[in-house]
Amino acid sequence: MMANILIIDKNPDYREILAVLMGNRGYAVTVLESCYQIIDILGRTEFDIVFLDSETGGTGDKDLVSQIRKKCPNCYIILISSKRGNGFVKDAMDKGAYGCVSKPFNPDELLVMVNHIAHCSK
Repeated sequence: MMANILIIDKNPDYREILAVLMGNRGYAVTVLESCYQIIDILGRTEFDIVFLDSETGGTGDKDLVSQIRKKCPNCYIILISSKRGNGFVKDAMDKGAYGCVSKPFNPDELLVMVNHIAHCSK
């Protein structure tokens, strides 16, 4: 069974790139443009991987990663950041995010990370 992936990114181009990249590999993909709906969606759907862009609306909530972890305790959170030294990234990693990739990301490296999670979490 392939991983169920949630992508949250304010940038429509990056949302589309990630969705196509993951969808073409057979992963089920859900896409959001802000974090404001995330808790509701996590209450209805179980995700294996959550891609969370650090610049997306709603990431300023200091408890966001903790809320995601509470609603989806078995999911892996991968942060996406376009800024170095982003305080959100450090805080999110401290609260249990799995890893972080920088924009522009290398699709092959991202797929290796996702494949590793998908096969090791079974």
